[in-house]
Amino acid sequence: MPYNCNLKCQSCSLWKENYRKNRREDKGYLTKEEIFKLQKDLSDYQIKRITYIGGEPFLNENILDLAENAIANKLMPNVVTNGNSLNDEKLNEICLKQLFRTMIFSIDGPEKIHDFIRGKAGAFKISYANIKSLQKIKNKNKLKYPKIYIYATISKLNYRYIEEIYKIAIKLNVNKIRFQLSSSLKEEMISKTNKILDLPLINTHSYINEIEISKGELSEAIKSIKKIKSKGNCLKIEAESILEKRENKICDFIGKDFIITPSGNVLICPMLTNFIIGNIKEREISSILNDNIRK
Repeated sequence: MPYNCNLKCQSCSLWKENYRKNRREDKGYLTKEEIFKLQKDLSDYQIKRITYIGGEPFLNENILDLAENAIANKLMPNVVTNGNSLNDEKLNEICLKQLFRTMIFSIDGPEKIHDFIRGKAGAFKISYANIKSLQKIKNKNKLKYPKIYIYATISKLNYRYIEEIYKIAIKLNVNKIRFQLSSSLKEEMISKTNKILDLPLINTHSYINEIEISKGELSEAIKSIKKIKSKGNCLKIEAESILEKRENKICDFIGKDFIITPSGNVLICPMLTNFIIGNIKEREISSILNDNIRK
């Protein structure tokens, strides 16, 4: 089921009642064959990279077939996962077939904090064990890929645990850790945005929550990130601009990436969930992008 997930994270509203209905995915979900065609069309359009996101991508029984097909079409497949739907059989296949360039795991704190945020007791242990297994398989077979990243989503629930998250990443010997600020939307913010834009471009979002970080908490988070970056070890550390007090007046997404939803809708902004520029069931992706690139 598209948008399906096995966790109930406090940063996310995707799993909540009526989310799928409110996303208005009414074109029928893409079949495996339609995604195969899409991936060939993306490659023909000179797209280089594709990332499978969720919900939880590994709940899709076709995910490994999709990645293998992407490689056959000269795309570089990546995946974002909570790490709770993997097992040794899948990890062996992923490694031995080199199915993903990067695997991005979500770790939001030490065990108790992570499990609290992710809404499931034991979620941390499962993800931790799967990363360890992945590293073991890679080392045994002397493999470069998939590279393993940890993404930590910072909110008022875990800003005090940034150094602990960093230590977990060191212990797991991952390739990179990225700290990003949790998006925290409220219905009034969505309404105000639509009013300012004078278009109903957001009808719902997966980031509707109550975990917005305060200015004081943000300052503490920034200090912690600055501290760990000063340690100078070999782990690559990346942080969203707001977590490094960098001004970012240009959107990092628009013009570089786009999203295709489970029903084939094409979005040029992940935040504007109702700003649909076309559907791949109705038109070729090249035609949709060429007609809308200036938007």
